[in-house]
Amino acid sequence: MDTSLYSQIASGIIDQIRNGIYKPGEKLPSVRALSIQQKVSVSTVLSAYGILEDRGFVEVRPKSGYFVRRVPVKEPKAPSISQATSSPHTVTTPQRVMEVMRDASSQRFLSFAIAVPANDFPVIHQLKRSFAKVVRNETFLGIGYDSPKGSEPLRRQLARRVMDAGMLVSPEDIVTTSSAQSAIGLCLRALTRAGDIVAVETPCYYGLLQLIEAMGLKAIEIPSDPVTGMSIDALRLALEQWPIKIVLSIPCYSNPVGALMPDEHKRQLVELIYQYDIPLIEDDIYGELGYESARPKAVKAFDRKGQVLLCSSTSKTLEPQLGVGWVIPGRYQEQIEYQKFINSVSIARLPQLAVSELLEHGGYDRHLRHARESYKQRRDRLTELLVEHFPADTRLSLPQGGFVTWIQLPEGSSALQLYLYARKEGILISPGELFSSSANKYLRSIRLCYSQAWTAEREGGIKILGELVRQQLAG
Repeated sequence: MDTSLYSQIASGIIDQIRNGIYKPGEKLPSVRALSIQQKVSVSTVLSAYGILEDRGFVEVRPKSGYFVRRVPVKEPKAPSISQATSSPHTVTTPQRVMEVMRDASSQRFLSFAIAVPANDFPVIHQLKRSFAKVVRNETFLGIGYDSPKGSEPLRRQLARRVMDAGMLVSPEDIVTTSSAQSAIGLCLRALTRAGDIVAVETPCYYGLLQLIEAMGLKAIEIPSDPVTGMSIDALRLALEQWPIKIVLSIPCYSNPVGALMPDEHKRQLVELIYQYDIPLIEDDIYGELGYESARPKAVKAFDRKGQVLLCSSTSKTLEPQLGVGWVIPGRYQEQIEYQKFINSVSIARLPQLAVSELLEHGGYDRHLRHARESYKQRRDRLTELLVEHFPADTRLSLPQGGFVTWIQLPEGSSALQLYLYARKEGILISPGELFSSSANKYLRSIRLCYSQAWTAEREGGIKILGELVRQQLAG
C-alpha cells in the first residue's frame, strides 16, 4: 500500500464504510461519478476499487457496479497494563535482545520484530540524490573535526522543523549525534552516575533498558496507559517514595505501545519535574509520524526552565543507516557537548549535510505525508488480519502514530513459546519479556512492527502466528 492518488481514494472509502456512511449491501458511486467527484481519471478510480476488492471491502456485481461487501472489522480491546509501580532494581537485559537483533538482519527470516521504517518509499531515491549533490558541491573532507555541536546547516534546518512541535530554539541550542539512542546515552552519562534511579514507562523500549543496564543504573517502571502513555499520578507517587534522579519517556507514540500523551499530561509532567528539580529525557523519535495532520507538541514545548532534554533522529522517518540524531539539551548543553567530545569527538559530516539538503530541498514534508498515510493503512490492515486469524480475546493497542503495536495474547498463551515456535517457521516477533526489567512481566504480550508493505508472504506470516497461538490454547 502506498499514498498514490488511487490509494488515498480507497482509504477514504474505507473510512466511510467504517463510519457507516456506506452500509453492507449498499451500492458505491459509479466509476464515472466518482471520477467526476474526485476530479481524477477513470483508471485511477478503477485502481482504487481494485484495492477495495482485493481487501474484501467491496464486490463487483455484473452490470450493476460496486457494492459494500462486509461489515468493517470491529476494533479489538486495548491491552491491559498493570498499574502497580515496582521498586527500583538493577536491569538485567536478557540475551534474547541480541538474538532478535541478530536474526532480524538475516534474509532467512520474515521479520515483524525490529522497528525500522518502510523500504519502499520514494524518499530513498531522494536521499541518494542529496548525497550525490553534497559530494559534488560541499566541503566535507579536508576540514578536520567538525564543530562539537555538529553540522551548522543541519542544525539550522532542525531549528526550523521543531517549531512544528511547539519549540522555539536556535541552531546553537542543538547538538547532533549519531542516533537518538546515542543522544539519550549522552544525557544519561552527563546527568547520572552508577546506582542512580531512572524512571521509565512500562512497557519500555528494550534499547533504553539496555542503556540503563550498561551504565549501572537502576530502573523504576512507571505504569502507562495504551492510549495516554505514562501515568502522571503513578510517577508522582514514585517521586514521593524514591530518590529518582531522572525521568526517561517517549510521550509521542511510545514504543512499544504507541500511546500519545495528551497536552495536559505533558504540562503536568513538566510541573512535576520542576517540583522535584530533576531533568526529563524526552525521546521524540516518532514525533513526526502521527496519523493526524497536526504534529503533536513535544513535552519540551511546555518547558520554561530548560529541564527537558529532547532527543530524536532520522532513523524512524528516513533510514537508521544514516546515523543522524540530535539532542536539544536546554540548561545541560555544556555537559552534553563535553560528553559528545569525550565519547565521539564528532560524527560523520557527509550524512548530516545530505539530510540537511533533503530537509531544505528534497520534499521531506511530502515524504512525511506519504509515510503517515501509508503507516495508518498498514496499521489498519494488521488490525484486520489479527481479528481474522488470532483468537477472539486477543487485545491490541491502536497507535495513532509510528509503526509498532502491542498485542496481549489470551490467557493460557506464552509469548516466549510463540516467539520460539515462530522462529522455527522463519518468522520473527519481539516477545514481551524484552520490554521490562522484571522477569515476570508481559509474558503474554508481543510487539509487532507493521511498517513494511503488506504482501502475500507477510499476510501469511500473521496467519501462521495466529495458528500458533490457537495451537497453544488447544494444548
